[in-house]
Amino acid sequence: METKQRKSGTISFQPRARLIKLLGEELISDDVVAISELVKNAYDADATDVKVIFHSVSEPEGEIIVRDDGCGMDLETLLGCWMQPGGSTKGRKNKTTSRRGRRLLGEKGVGRFAVDKLASRLRLTTDRRGSTDALVAEFDWDAFADDFRMLSDIKCRWHKTKDRVSKSSHGTELRMSGLRGRWNERMFRRMSARLCRLLSPFRDRDEFTITLESDDFPDYSGELRQGILDAAPYCIDAEFDGTTAIQLKINKGRAIKHPWNGSAALECGPVRMRIFAFDLESDALKKIGPTNEIRGWMKEWSGISIYRDAFRLWPYGEPHDDWLRLDQRRVNNPVVRLSNNQVVGFIDISRQANPGLVDQTNREGLVHNRALDDLRRFSLYVLQAIENERQRYRRGDLSGHGTNGSQPKAGVQQVGKSTGNGAMRAGRTDTEINQLLVGYSELAAVGSAALDMGAAVSPQLESLRTSCAHLRKQVKGKGSRPVHQQIAEMEEKISAIERRLSVIKPLEKNGQRRSRTIDVAAETLSFAQTMTPVLESRGIRLDVKQSDKALVRTCVTPQDFHRVLYILCANSLDWLHGVDEPGIRIINTADESNYTLTFSDNGPGVAFDDAERIFEPNVSCKEKGRGMGLAIANQIIRNNAGDIRLITDGRRRGAHFSIRFPRKGGRGKPD
Repeated sequence: METKQRKSGTISFQPRARLIKLLGEELISDDVVAISELVKNAYDADATDVKVIFHSVSEPEGEIIVRDDGCGMDLETLLGCWMQPGGSTKGRKNKTTSRRGRRLLGEKGVGRFAVDKLASRLRLTTDRRGSTDALVAEFDWDAFADDFRMLSDIKCRWHKTKDRVSKSSHGTELRMSGLRGRWNERMFRRMSARLCRLLSPFRDRDEFTITLESDDFPDYSGELRQGILDAAPYCIDAEFDGTTAIQLKINKGRAIKHPWNGSAALECGPVRMRIFAFDLESDALKKIGPTNEIRGWMKEWSGISIYRDAFRLWPYGEPHDDWLRLDQRRVNNPVVRLSNNQVVGFIDISRQANPGLVDQTNREGLVHNRALDDLRRFSLYVLQAIENERQRYRRGDLSGHGTNGSQPKAGVQQVGKSTGNGAMRAGRTDTEINQLLVGYSELAAVGSAALDMGAAVSPQLESLRTSCAHLRKQVKGKGSRPVHQQIAEMEEKISAIERRLSVIKPLEKNGQRRSRTIDVAAETLSFAQTMTPVLESRGIRLDVKQSDKALVRTCVTPQDFHRVLYILCANSLDWLHGVDEPGIRIINTADESNYTLTFSDNGPGVAFDDAERIFEPNVSCKEKGRGMGLAIANQIIRNNAGDIRLITDGRRRGAHFSIRFPRKGGRGKPD
């Protein structure tokens, strides 16, 4: 009656005891995750060593002990922090680092629920550094399963003791009994791999070891270490500075800095990444160790893991978690691309430097946002770099190229060696093989141009569709602009599309292929007129410098000449965005024997260490780059008795290419 008469008041939640059980079930997915959470707690407690001890865990009466030599807890911390779910000793007073300077991993105070996931009973012994007594607290987790008791009704007992946790006189021991499940070897294998990968390879001077002890599975006992990685045939270290530059070090070589050339800026923040890649053929694995052992190790270790502040974020890098979709990516190019089971990778981020990369509430992955998408883009860029190196190495093994990346002059004999007695070689002369190479080069050049032009044409087509929609409305409406004005706008847009598509016209092949003497000056001007609308739309200036007096002729088809210039121009388009006053220059010169075309831009240029590699197939420093443009241009030029080289004298800004062809009637040929 009194309740009905009240008009206002306050209310508060009164959680039932089973809420603790429900939270634990949602936040901790399995036993292996639970062990990892407890090891993380030891790390946050400034431990240098944590031991995970298993006694008879394959039987119901088994016991699990997690013991560390960290700072331990005093009574205030135990009662005021550990016993407050949702709070954390790490979050007090906005504390984000430990006394040892470690970035704290826990922030929601849910690590204690991991104990409930593993066992029904817990005896916690903790010894604060400098204290005279240790503290003991005992918990019966099943008491929280009562549907009718309130959370405040469950009492857990504690007392002081003179028994210390360890010889170090400080630390915490969690002794769990009444195990909820029986452990088997598969679980131990998963746990061992997970705990071993829990430690970031980017840790510099932070001492932290994890040791396993087990009577049921002694093969997994001992300190966890990362061993086989040093024998990987391919490795890459990458570092993104958080703004515009990426530094790559391949197979422990020199570090090379590349400007970021993606379609958009990366907003994930500074990132470090290390990838080890493997060939899965039996002959390749034998060079590392026993084949079956290596395959078993790869099964547990393969994948790209993410580490924040030196500790791993789950589930990235688990065998079942192909978060970069590497297997799907490999379907389109199985020869070049690496699958998820061929790589072991580590990504290093931090809470302070990467604020956009935020944990999901269940602590299993990061929130899906722009920062995570950009982290994926960076990771795929680094993978592309190591895939290029792998292909370079494999081509060297198969075709006899040297490790310096040099290529044979004509390329025909090398194709014969690499294909052996296969279909391409069987029944064909070297001349026929050369014709096939020329045909593929032409097809690839036209396809490359069409793909790139498609991206430029799409916005115009979209604008045309919008104008058509407006026209339809205005014809029916009253008081609108004259219809002929709308039609004029559409015609202008159609003209713009035609100008864009005209770039492809000179690349098309008309009739039978035959060499033809061209007027170099005329063809250069023709190319400039074709490309000017495309370049002007991007704010890029094109300058052509050549003599109007001397007539220079060379034996190249107009199609090949335009193909080569288009490939070079497309490369410049990729690298000139963001450059102040971007420009391209073409200079034609000639002597008695040769004609030389110098193609230059004022972009970031090519790193000296990459100069020998840029003409190789599948080598690209651009995000999602195909790495075929310069390889095709090189092949076209060689087929016309010319040569191309990158000028790397260190005195010029941007990329500078020198192309030489023999003059018609000249007395010499290029070297």
